[in-house]
Amino acid sequence: MTLIFWQNIISPHQLPYIKEICNVFPDIKVLLVVEKQMAEHRELMGWKTEAVQQRDGFKIVVNPNATQIKSLIEHNLIAQHFFSGIRANPMVLQAFKQSLNYKVKRHLIVEGPFLYKYPRVLHYFKTILTDYKYFKHISNVFAIGSHALNWYPKFGFKKHQIIPFSYCVEHVKVVKSTRNTGVIKFLFIGGLTHRKGVDLLLKSFINIKQDYILDIIGDGQERAYLETYCKANDLKNVRFLGTKDNNEIRHLIDNYDVHILPSRHDGWGAVINEALMSGLFVLCSSNCGAQQLIIDKFNGVVFSHKKKNDTYNALKYCIKNIEHIRDKKTAIKDWSTCIEGTTLAKYFVSALQTEQPITPSWKVINSNKI
Repeated sequence: MTLIFWQNIISPHQLPYIKEICNVFPDIKVLLVVEKQMAEHRELMGWKTEAVQQRDGFKIVVNPNATQIKSLIEHNLIAQHFFSGIRANPMVLQAFKQSLNYKVKRHLIVEGPFLYKYPRVLHYFKTILTDYKYFKHISNVFAIGSHALNWYPKFGFKKHQIIPFSYCVEHVKVVKSTRNTGVIKFLFIGGLTHRKGVDLLLKSFINIKQDYILDIIGDGQERAYLETYCKANDLKNVRFLGTKDNNEIRHLIDNYDVHILPSRHDGWGAVINEALMSGLFVLCSSNCGAQQLIIDKFNGVVFSHKKKNDTYNALKYCIKNIEHIRDKKTAIKDWSTCIEGTTLAKYFVSALQTEQPITPSWKVINSNKI
């Protein structure tokens, strides 16, 4: 069997499971086709393209032209093709359209609609006008996040065709996990934009009277406003640390207790994966697709911006139960093996081999780890 992934970049949030497929299943060959190694705006955020070791069962093709795209499809007619970002990336769309000339098996790996800027009804009509005609050519939808899981049934996909899926990150290597002491340490990692909801988070911290530290890693157009807001509201325990690359973050993250993702909208939020794999307790907005990974009060809490004081209550829970949260750090790390590349590779291939609904690896509760 050959699996061909068509994507815009070598994504650090998909590569871990893609490259593991041929390790777990030696009889499967994997080809990753991308337009470029890394997007410019991601590089500005501190993302780096990891050195990728290609081997007999795993190859990467970068920036293929039209002739090469056609050749890749013609020489792999019994392969299964997986498309990510058809509307967002010209190369992926070109490859998808080219594939329609052949009897090949196609799948989508996709988030739900971007509801932050436009209402659901506009996305619905846009999908009907632009994408619906292609859906009859799709075998399965690997749906990333709750938005996607709720979206694609509207367009005729059957239950077994919609497979809950997750982004993942490289295994977090911690030399020695330390138990934090002293005041609770909160962390936010991400772009400082309106969509990320840091302003909403800071408003909730105004009413927190206990000691804490909130470190903010990232940059963006709202940074100056947020720093001014902190000064105006005497939020002296909030520190803006600027942009840091992946490796720096991995060395720092173990020093924290709780990671917060307060987004107004996030299709997934792979930083949640990173935090959980480091053993952090997570506070996650209900607007984030990665809320699927949260087991209430074990590895985190999902809060809603629509519920009065819900964010504040989640912060208070962490402060009140900080010692219990610190006690669970190793247990959270152990649980997070269910979202590592090897585990997701097994789940991904298993989903291809059945027409029955399959339970996601992160929903298979192991009572020994909780």
